[in-house]
Amino acid sequence: MSSIEHRSMVEVLAYKQIPAEVLEPLMQLLNWLLWFVLLVCLAWMIVSAGKLWLAFRSDLAMNDSSHGVLMSLLGAAVASTASGIALAFLPA
Repeated sequence: MSSIEHRSMVEVLAYKQIPAEVLEPLMQLLNWLLWFVLLVCLAWMIVSAGKLWLAFRSDLAMNDSSHGVLMSLLGAAVASTASGIALAFLPA
């Protein structure tokens, strides 16, 4: 393998940093998206908890509201984990 072929292969495999003027708005957008998703999960949790409270108050055992509470917690956990993974791959 000649040195020209080796150099071109290294250039192809080289890791290039994302410019700050691109990375900063991207990180801001990810931050806003995470906050929006967490607020939606919180609202869903409050509505589902209210439905669950009404269901237990009227002696109905389990209904869709318990599923809503669980799914809002799961959604918040997934959103938080996804932001951690994105921060691991994007340089700060």
